[in-house]
Amino acid sequence: MRFLLVLCMVVVMTSPVCAGWLDDAVRGAAEGVGRGAVDDAADSAHEGETQGSKESAENGQADQPAPQEQVESAPPEKSLRTPDIQPVQTRETQGASSDIISAESIYGKYDFIPGDKVIFADDFSDTDVGEFPRKWALKGPGGGGNTVEVVDYKGKRFLRSVPPESREEGLSSSTLYTRLTPKGDMPEKFTVEFDAVLNQTNGYNNEYYLLLFDDEGWPGRTPGSIYISGEKGSSHSTSTSVTKNDGKVHHVAVSVNGTFVKAYIDNQRVVNDPDAVTRPIKYIGMSLHANHGYSETVMFTNFRVAEGGKDMKGSLDAEGKIVTHGILFDTGSDRIKPESLPALKKILGLLQNDQSLKFSIEGHTDNQGGSSLNLPLSERRSAAVKTWLVEKGISAERLQTRGMGDSKSIDTNDTPEGRANNRRVEFIRIS
Repeated sequence: MRFLLVLCMVVVMTSPVCAGWLDDAVRGAAEGVGRGAVDDAADSAHEGETQGSKESAENGQADQPAPQEQVESAPPEKSLRTPDIQPVQTRETQGASSDIISAESIYGKYDFIPGDKVIFADDFSDTDVGEFPRKWALKGPGGGGNTVEVVDYKGKRFLRSVPPESREEGLSSSTLYTRLTPKGDMPEKFTVEFDAVLNQTNGYNNEYYLLLFDDEGWPGRTPGSIYISGEKGSSHSTSTSVTKNDGKVHHVAVSVNGTFVKAYIDNQRVVNDPDAVTRPIKYIGMSLHANHGYSETVMFTNFRVAEGGKDMKGSLDAEGKIVTHGILFDTGSDRIKPESLPALKKILGLLQNDQSLKFSIEGHTDNQGGSSLNLPLSERRSAAVKTWLVEKGISAERLQTRGMGDSKSIDTNDTPEGRANNRRVEFIRIS
């Protein structure tokens, strides 16, 4: 009996302590779930790296040392066939302007702005795996060579030069051309973009030649070919070293103005040549190489040609507006990509030089995903552009924003080229 009385007194006296312990245990469990989610995300990232290492080993790349210095590539521009709409990501959750601000020092010398109108686009999404893409041909100077095929690679379609069956064999060159047929010559100004895997296997680089030829060109000829690899970019008169043989997908951007060519790998300019091509340009193509070495990853995707490159001030004076295709966003998001800086800086310069200038910033999308999603997305994107300009010192009173969604298409939505043209940001002069 005395024992029971003592036991009851102990329980009563320790009840608050037990309750506190229980609360702490519940909170700890809840916090543990949160930490577990973070840990799971970290584990997933690690597993991705591990899987990548495993794939590299299977591709004969495991013995390649990592480059000492690497500039992380910007996320490649979304597939032209990918809908604008993905799960909604807002400025509050993403910090739409933070990434671009932090990237400004890296992209300080990057001045590439895409052409005004896309005239050729292929991300190979409409070609079956294992097939030859219908928008390309082997007809052209030096066309043909090793077999090429469309493959799935890291969630996207790429066009790959088929590796030989034995690692002792060398990979022969493959040369093919777009079915883009300019009337006598390409426009005076145009741009070409594509994404390619830069890698090195057993001392041999993945090599890509962008071909801009007349009737007499061939893959090794300069002027007329722009060379890209993980070690350098070069043209007829220039050559720049890079360190990008990391097995990753890198973005290549090329601008042509007459015979003058600038080319970039990610944010780094590798060609700046006033005599890189001759006119007329009748063929645009690609030649894929591994310099007769072995490689399983000589492949590219998201090939895009756009004409024009109008002077923004001239467009504003003539039309009262500026139509830009160079302000890019993450898919389904209002986060501005770092590659957008050249176009944004042009707009900023106009506003700084003319204190009376005011703009209505209008965001436009293609029709993929539906108007109910496209409209708010375009509103957030135009607001993100305004925020960037305001953070640069432009008065918010000089800027209005509107989201137009897919309501004012300027091209068809039935082709990749048309949808790319419809995705744009317009700056309308207001009084």
